[in-house]
Amino acid sequence: MTNLRQQIKQARIIISTAWQRGLNYRFTVVMYRIGEMAEVLALILMWTAIYSGGGGTIRGFTLNEMITYVLIGNLCAVAVRNFLPGFIATDINDGKLSMFLVKPISYVRFIFLHELGRAFLSTVVSLVSQVLILFFFLDKIIINTDPRYLVLIVLMVSCAFVIELLLGFLIGTIAFWTEDVEGIYATLDRVKRFFSGGYFPLTLLPVTLATASSYLPFQYSFFAPAALYLKKMDLRQGLH
Repeated sequence: MTNLRQQIKQARIIISTAWQRGLNYRFTVVMYRIGEMAEVLALILMWTAIYSGGGGTIRGFTLNEMITYVLIGNLCAVAVRNFLPGFIATDINDGKLSMFLVKPISYVRFIFLHELGRAFLSTVVSLVSQVLILFFFLDKIIINTDPRYLVLIVLMVSCAFVIELLLGFLIGTIAFWTEDVEGIYATLDRVKRFFSGGYFPLTLLPVTLATASSYLPFQYSFFAPAALYLKKMDLRQGLH
């Protein structure tokens, strides 16, 4: 019991310290969020222009469903995002990683707890900005109040958060072989966004690419929860 209390206290200290450090970069956090909002608005404007050509539905999506898809998908995407690769790469290049060999905490546990604290500020601000956009398009979005779907979406996004942390950790460890991982991370981020359905629903992809996306872990941070919200995917599919 005493050991558990110590671990909880240790975790609280790591998270709070990372949170306080994150407050030093408030301006950067805000500017990134403005860019995110602009990107979401650009996607909505793009789809509005496409639908204005006379198409009532595109692959089963109406304009309101597409707007809802973009907004809900981005809300889920910002909730699972992390910035582990750059942080881990810096620790490796600066030799800080070797210090954990003599510390009473594993580096993996420390880095995950640190990321929870460090990313909390930017994630909260991102969620707030996405919710503001949701309210701006409140007359356009489709409201799903079915608790079964909402609970399943929360569970899916929680699992996606863990997957994203593990992916971020793996990318960061590439710094053992190269000094800079930013290029690799940026490339993978675009591939991930494409196969997660961040640019358009995966149902619009050719069959080969859509099938490939089903074997990748990316869709659970955007397409799958958004499709569940719109009930384009039933509960059985969602559980699977």
